[in-house]
Amino acid sequence: METPTTEPNTHAHYDRWIHQVCDHLNKLVQVDVDAVCTYREAIAHVTDFDVRLDLESFLNDHERHVMELSGVIRDLGGTPVPVHRDLKGAILEGMTRLRSRGTLGALRAMRMNEKLTNRTYDKASHVYMPPIGQVIILENLADERRHLTTISAHIARIMGKDVDVPTSVVAAGDVRQDVRGDQEGAHRPLYQR
Repeated sequence: METPTTEPNTHAHYDRWIHQVCDHLNKLVQVDVDAVCTYREAIAHVTDFDVRLDLESFLNDHERHVMELSGVIRDLGGTPVPVHRDLKGAILEGMTRLRSRGTLGALRAMRMNEKLTNRTYDKASHVYMPPIGQVIILENLADERRHLTTISAHIARIMGKDVDVPTSVVAAGDVRQDVRGDQEGAHRPLYQR
């Protein structure tokens, strides 16, 4: 008599795993939606041309992240979260509004927000998932690191401090080009004194 196999149903395990991956990706979609809202609020208070140009570029990056992550979720058979500001996003936007008194205040608020976004993407980069998701997360993490470094450089410039931008962060903008072989990651050089 043959013993029944006790191996788990691998198809069911795969489906659960993909569901968990989509949940992780949806959390990143929400983080980027919240970032879009805070960038819009901060940009309204910026008078420095270079800062405004960079913040508008970062806003576009976050909008692109939402579209790309949503596409990956759909490709994996999941459903992207509806694009809306959640409670955390409303709180972040409110804090950004309160701190954004002029260019320096807006930059400080966005630095705080980008630190949160960087931590979230860094954690997500350690989650096991199909390569299509991992590549997008690593590309977006490189964008987030570039955002934080650029914002910090602008703060230092406005405050009259020397700006020291690590080479690894400047090169981070080239990740999209390295991974995909196109010019999508090209960006303006960071401000240097």
